[in-house]
Amino acid sequence: MMKFKKIVVALLIVIPIAVSVMYYASAGANSSRAPVAKVNGSVITSQEFESELEEQRATVIDYFYRLNGAEYGKNFWKTDVNGDNPEDTAKMWALKEIIRFKIELELAQQHGLIQGTSYDDLLQEMDKENKRRIAAVNARETIYGPVQLDESTFMNYYLSKLRTQLKEKLSEVELRVTEAELKQHYELVKDTLFTKEDRIRFQKIAVSYKENVQSSTNNPKKPLTKKLMDSIKISLDKGKEMDETVRELQGQNEAIAVRYTEEEFNSDTASTYFKSQAVLYSVLTDSLEANQVSSVLDETMQSEYVLVKVVERETGGYKSFDENERNVWKNYVDTTYGAYLDKLIREAKVEINESNYKSMPIH
Repeated sequence: MMKFKKIVVALLIVIPIAVSVMYYASAGANSSRAPVAKVNGSVITSQEFESELEEQRATVIDYFYRLNGAEYGKNFWKTDVNGDNPEDTAKMWALKEIIRFKIELELAQQHGLIQGTSYDDLLQEMDKENKRRIAAVNARETIYGPVQLDESTFMNYYLSKLRTQLKEKLSEVELRVTEAELKQHYELVKDTLFTKEDRIRFQKIAVSYKENVQSSTNNPKKPLTKKLMDSIKISLDKGKEMDETVRELQGQNEAIAVRYTEEEFNSDTASTYFKSQAVLYSVLTDSLEANQVSSVLDETMQSEYVLVKVVERETGGYKSFDENERNVWKNYVDTTYGAYLDKLIREAKVEINESNYKSMPIH
């Protein structure tokens, strides 16, 4: 009994909701229909709880290893580690996830998006979705993802789809927002979500290390190219201009293909750099200031080493509220939806069937 009280107290710390213990007669916990808990009257069955326990398994093992260095092995789940028990932790985390899921399903039912919130209702929806996918494949129609969804994949897919519809419904009343409130939210998030890319003019030297003939052995050209670029970097750090350095190199060895360009990074070209020159994109957007020379960058997608020097950098400013009002609204709803859900979870009535909860196995 004392051990269970510890579970309830810990659960209250993680999710401060009204929790009581059920002592009614029920089927054994090994029955798939045995009730482990109720959330606002909606039953969490043993089968449902066991599925979520399996989802939490790897996360809990990783958590105890990182936090306490506990290796997974025999008796892992039953052995206390610095006062914490892996099995108790897995059950608390699983219950927390299912409570949140049940509250979202309850909201969806209240707004007419679904008919029921039980585990059987969800399995029926999964069966319908898998039949739809098979029919679509047979009709040579496009489907996204696997032809058949397993339970874990379906639950993520189903909840993601349902959550989008639910946010739209809640925004009509519970999460309704005025334009003034949206503008206030825009000011709060614009630095992280609505900044424009800086305009950056830069000079660039690139030397390819790509071999004309593919080989399974190491590319001998790559270390030689790197050595060359390191020497160029030293010259540039001493103040030599890029174009002058390139002319000298080409004069000394015409066989070396050194490309020198002057380019501009801005809001229009950023996506192209991101897709084709990810390392350069990262350097330009993160740390390189005017008159600075980069380190030697290895652009593996292009099979070349790159050096750049920023000539001019102009702050991009912000994307306007008017142009991004829909995105501001989406971010506002995402934020307030989470807070609204947390409130409902705190107010939820959660009843735990002590014997079934305690006896649920995890392997």
